[in-house]
Amino acid sequence: MASRLFALSASLALLSLLIPSAYGKTASFHVEQGSNNIYFAVNIKYDGVITAVALKQTNPPYSRENGWLPFTHNFGTVWRFDPKDPTMPPFSIQITDSQNNKFVAKDVIPPNWKPNTVYTANLVRA
Repeated sequence: MASRLFALSASLALLSLLIPSAYGKTASFHVEQGSNNIYFAVNIKYDGVITAVALKQTNPPYSRENGWLPFTHNFGTVWRFDPKDPTMPPFSIQITDSQNNKFVAKDVIPPNWKPNTVYTANLVRA
């Protein structure tokens, strides 16, 4: 009986390493007033210390904006993105924590996003 429990426990531990997840972590993104397609600011609620934030457009209108684009830390828990060209949602947001772990909120900002609105997502490991 004990050996079966050990085997099951070891299997679950291995599976948890293979499945990209943040183990039930969530984050909330309050889109700040004044945000638009050429200035985007979010107040992020996350259970941890954030050291970097990046945005990825699902269907970028310009090929040079393909991939993760960095935010600038504005103040407190507010991060801002000042793109060179207008953006096209939906957006995924990547959070890097103080232990250099990266988590993604996939397509958390929908195509019809609005300022002064909160969007919440489950995070997965990047």
